[in-house]
Amino acid sequence: MKTTKTVTELRTLLSRVKGPIGLVPTMGAIHEGHVALLKKARTDCSTVVASIFINPNQFNIKEDYFNYPQNLSQDVKIMSEESVDIIFNPQLKEIYPSSYATTVNVKNLSDRLEGDSRPGHLDSVATIVIKLLNICQPDFVYFGKKDIQQLLMIKRMITDLNIQTTLVSVDTVREADGLALSSRNTHLNQLQRKSALGLYSALKSASELRLNGEHSAKVIKAKIDKVLTHNKLKIDYVSICDPETLDEIAYIEKTAIVVIAAYCGNIRLIDNTLI
Repeated sequence: MKTTKTVTELRTLLSRVKGPIGLVPTMGAIHEGHVALLKKARTDCSTVVASIFINPNQFNIKEDYFNYPQNLSQDVKIMSEESVDIIFNPQLKEIYPSSYATTVNVKNLSDRLEGDSRPGHLDSVATIVIKLLNICQPDFVYFGKKDIQQLLMIKRMITDLNIQTTLVSVDTVREADGLALSSRNTHLNQLQRKSALGLYSALKSASELRLNGEHSAKVIKAKIDKVLTHNKLKIDYVSICDPETLDEIAYIEKTAIVVIAAYCGNIRLIDNTLI
């Protein structure tokens, strides 16, 4: 396994490797959700590249950026155990030199839900992802379904900009009790973690209602709100929407996706499920 911090060196390394090449973008703080992406990439590709870069532009609150969990040695250890071939761990100035002036916006998909709650966040995600795709030029790029809006936005961006990379999505990895894995979970205390399970409980309740024949998004959302409130979670948004466009749905004919963002104390968590 090789580690590089510069675009030039990464491109030189990639010019010598066997394809197909798979890219797993991360911000470090590697957990089993990331490991699932690395394993899928390892299965699919001859060469696996994993990036570790904490992108400051996608944090709306500076404290969140400075408090983001970091353990580079542990991240490298896990990536080595998962047979990653190259780690790209650039410094901030390598990605965003002082002259940098470009931002990518994927209309509609980046302007709602997370876009409303965290202005500019998804534009910053789209920007760093397209930079990594241009730098690495992978055959495949891997993202989890927990950040479903991010996934759909990147899928649209790849299609619209004719990027020759196939996006591969991997199912959300959960703890045994259903809590979706997230780097933010490390900040939860014991009581908060118990409350955080309310997101999974709310999604299960929505699924049960739909399986029992409920078509009204209003009825399902009311149940979700009740479950979240019962678990002492502060709701940011609850949306039942089209699973590709994220357009809000009032009456569910076939399949919809439930997306939730809620605060557990001052820790913001997201989750989703198809119903």
